[in-house]
Amino acid sequence: MSGNNTQRRSIRKGSLRIEALVVPPLSNNVYILYEDGSDDALIVDVAQGASSLFQRARELELRPFMILNTHGHTDHTAEDGALRSMTSAKIAIHELDAYRLALDDEASEGLGIKKEPIEADIQLTNGQQIRFGKESILKVIHTPGHTEGSISIYAEKEGQLFSGDTLFQGGYGRVDGFGSDPNAMKLSLKKLLELPGPTDVYPGHGGFTTIQNEMWLKEITD
Repeated sequence: MSGNNTQRRSIRKGSLRIEALVVPPLSNNVYILYEDGSDDALIVDVAQGASSLFQRARELELRPFMILNTHGHTDHTAEDGALRSMTSAKIAIHELDAYRLALDDEASEGLGIKKEPIEADIQLTNGQQIRFGKESILKVIHTPGHTEGSISIYAEKEGQLFSGDTLFQGGYGRVDGFGSDPNAMKLSLKKLLELPGPTDVYPGHGGFTTIQNEMWLKEITD
């Protein structure tokens, strides 16, 4: 546990380090990724956890240089701008969800989350690679369905997947909102199910899982 009711877990996969935080008030999963021997750090989603992420990065003597958004819903991006101001990290999001950073949506309106309109520094595309540290590589996998520009972030060598609101433990993201597409979600889940079974999955909400533990989804994707 850490302060302000933020839960924290530290994970090591080869040289890749993962700091997984569950931040209030909506229990979003947010992540700090870094490599042994390097102070470069990537943030996967911020939600309303800018202060917790900044504090933990300082404790680890890390320098966040990029905020990777798995999608543009306000409950995941509300404090992107705040964390960028604290760290000078660049905000990155898929090109099809970039417009969402400047707009209110069902998350901000329905959950009463205040947001400041911001612009992305980097617009991501499918297959793009993000390198950090000495040898770590993340691959952007476009997984639309929950939103048009939802992505999953894949560390292939270490077998780690950050799935946002596409794939959950025992479920998947809602497909009844603005920009959602049930058919696109099926195709995205099918794509993720083709990854190696032992791949660890770190979603935007709820517990961690593996690809092989979610093979029940084949019933709706085949």
